[in-house]
Amino acid sequence: MQFEGLVCAVAALAVATSGAVAQQQSKNWYPWINPNTKGVTATIVSLDLDKNAISNTLAPIKYNAFCAGHSQAADGGVHVIGGDMSASSTLIDASKNYPLQNSTDAGTFLYAGIDRMRHYDPVSGQWDESNTMTTGRWYPTVVTLGDGSLFITSGSTKNLDFGNLAGTINPTYEFYPKKYQDAIHSQILEWSFPHNLYPTAFQLPGGKIFMMVSNRTVLIDPSIDPGQNEANTVEIAPVPAMDHQPWVYPHTPTGFLLPMKESENWAATVVICGGTLNSTKDASADCISLQPEVSGAQWKMLPKMPNARLMPDSVLLPDGTVLVTNGVGWGQAGGNAGDCQYASAPVFATDLYNPSTNTWTTVGNSAIARMYHSGAILMEDASVITTGSEMANYLDFWGTQTAKGVGIEMVNITRGVKQQCWPSMSDDLPLGDGCADPYQYSIEHFSPSYLSNNLPRPIIAPTTDLKWTYGSTVGLTVSGTPAASISLIRYTTTTHSTNTDQRLLIPTVLFANATYVVFKVPPNGNVAPPGNWHVFAMSKDGVPSVAQRVLMGPGDVTAVTVPSGGVTVPTQGGAAGTTSKSDAMHVAVAAGAAGLVGTYLLSCARPKTTRPLQSAAAPSSATTKQQLASNDCLDTQLEVPVGRRKFAASMPHGQLMLDAPILPNGTVSLTNGDGWGQAGGMGKLLRHSKNYGARMYHFGARLLQDAMVITTGSEMARYLGATDVIGPLSEIADYCFPC
Repeated sequence: MQFEGLVCAVAALAVATSGAVAQQQSKNWYPWINPNTKGVTATIVSLDLDKNAISNTLAPIKYNAFCAGHSQAADGGVHVIGGDMSASSTLIDASKNYPLQNSTDAGTFLYAGIDRMRHYDPVSGQWDESNTMTTGRWYPTVVTLGDGSLFITSGSTKNLDFGNLAGTINPTYEFYPKKYQDAIHSQILEWSFPHNLYPTAFQLPGGKIFMMVSNRTVLIDPSIDPGQNEANTVEIAPVPAMDHQPWVYPHTPTGFLLPMKESENWAATVVICGGTLNSTKDASADCISLQPEVSGAQWKMLPKMPNARLMPDSVLLPDGTVLVTNGVGWGQAGGNAGDCQYASAPVFATDLYNPSTNTWTTVGNSAIARMYHSGAILMEDASVITTGSEMANYLDFWGTQTAKGVGIEMVNITRGVKQQCWPSMSDDLPLGDGCADPYQYSIEHFSPSYLSNNLPRPIIAPTTDLKWTYGSTVGLTVSGTPAASISLIRYTTTTHSTNTDQRLLIPTVLFANATYVVFKVPPNGNVAPPGNWHVFAMSKDGVPSVAQRVLMGPGDVTAVTVPSGGVTVPTQGGAAGTTSKSDAMHVAVAAGAAGLVGTYLLSCARPKTTRPLQSAAAPSSATTKQQLASNDCLDTQLEVPVGRRKFAASMPHGQLMLDAPILPNGTVSLTNGDGWGQAGGMGKLLRHSKNYGARMYHFGARLLQDAMVITTGSEMARYLGATDVIGPLSEIADYCFPC
């Protein structure tokens, strides 16, 4: 399995060729030029996981991109925005033997890049660095919006020094292409400084931008001119007071969107986990969540992570779970490479969050400490790689894996175990005798359990159709094992635990059989920002295929023919089915299912009675004076001022005391029951006949974890005289009834 990805400064960026990435930093001390790369600060990393092989191709950047912001571009490329003010030392002149170096740059190779906008084209392998922002930004957040434009927010005007903050504040954001103003003032960015770098931000399905800075949250409407008074910004849901530092760099948490489902109208939930406690410098295990598009919604606590961590990375997996890895147990983010006094106690454990059960599980342990400037990214084979770290020399300072500072004070470098190693190499000094290199060059590969359970994987047939337009109906041919569901995951970029790109969308399957699956592409760019997406076919056991890469965006809507027959393969996952408690069955249909909006109550198979119902809202089902089971279904829309009732489609058979497990694809299986009579009788036969499948009184049906349904029980197993005999008229049969 081969992958390619782009590496820029300390970022991991998936590119269109295949989708893997690693972390890069100059091997010599920053900011001097590395003679091995002649000053190049980006490279294409090709991974062959089958052969455990890595190769590199230079992709030169001339403007310093260290600590920039990143996002996937609408055309399948990568944006790298902002960066560092520093230019390389003149001790090594890379211009002499490097053809891309302009002759006028004889003294240096790298220009200052803090105001640069860079776009990488994975087809040509070239960068466009010609554009600039309206202001310099170091540690900005970048979001690709639904129309393909960019939202660029925060960042300081120079490298942040908490001991000297003068002239560094930049409480603004801007759009690219430019609209409204050059740099738009934000009160929340000004209020939170200096805790406003790399704020958490996402494009929301409704069109607004979510931004959380420190412990305050705003929604920004990019369609409204902010004017001079932020007319496009509304503050919502402050974070509750708790023992936690601001939820932002340098007390860095990780933020992500939970899986968004078509059956739930693409509802968005933001989750933020980790960071640092306020009472000590220990890492936090807290997780908070918010549905920002729900009016009046408030942040709420989720279960704590099994392992507290600062600077964690989160990865959405195609089965809907979230992998959280990397990070440390004490300290804060920041410092030059090798400045290990700022953070310690690396967290080797890897945790998995299951949104369906709202539970955490520890699923493995890394062999490599991933501390400041690390990353994690999903591969197209549904595995995960972790990369980077600029504190690989932490044992030189701390001595053990678990050592940490005391209280809230930072540790003085004179306390380092190996004093000859301090100041570190990042302070323009060569490595001391016996001192470890702070840069971690290894990539570690993690395989989730769905890849190690020996269950079959769907295989998506290769296709030349690599572009999908919003709202189109598409089909995939699969082999190996049927596709029970589809997971769409956007290509991703990550740096400093900040990843604005990744989101998992689950469309409703319109048709599926053993070899073909049909579904609709998400409706617009707000739901699915344009760019490259992984398309995973999921088996009923939750095992993903290798992903097909698709470029998603606007265009003419197309549609394949949806075959008749619906979903004929077992569907993925599932919860307990409903069991009838009386002679009528009721099923709650989730909002969005079957194209409905709101919550519906579906009532089926009330027996036909000897007298009509009197309520005008519930039409009579009396057509006979016999106790025949009804095949009528009545649905009622709940949560409206006046409940609406109407007859739904009739069942194929009149059934009494039936069970109705809800299946994961939104359909309802009706099973068990009688064709005549009523419930009751304590095991006697006189009340029942004409059974369906020999499950009569006191039985049940349940949906299992593998999406199969089981039926159980019955107290009428000796009903047989004939399978289709019914009682006389409306009277209950007596003991003379043939048996």
